[in-house]
Amino acid sequence: MFCHIWDTQERKIIMVTNYIPKTSLLGPTRIQKLAKKLIEEATEDRQLALEAHRFFREMIDENPQDAAAKNLMVDTLKVAQASKNNVVKILNLMVKMGEVESDKTTISGKGSPNSVFADLDNIADE
Repeated sequence: MFCHIWDTQERKIIMVTNYIPKTSLLGPTRIQKLAKKLIEEATEDRQLALEAHRFFREMIDENPQDAAAKNLMVDTLKVAQASKNNVVKILNLMVKMGEVESDKTTISGKGSPNSVFADLDNIADE
């Protein structure tokens, strides 16, 4: 990532430097924000899919022989269910992350090596 320094008087970029974040790009706070955003988007997708389902349901009530509307109604239910499943997956991953973080603090508190290689060894042993 780059950081641009802008000269306001001459209205041009005067220097480009590498941006070095102060905190981890995949820190818990950022991941929680991303998860929250994904959950909100999945909820919105689910609501739109259910609204589309109601629309196609009304079409089928008016014309029970409309095969295209029946297929689309089924597809909207699949989208609604998939968005619900995605929320469950996100929450499951968040719980697992919390468990890993608590395990890391336990390991580091015992004085054991707390590195990526140690984590990989632990995963391989399971």
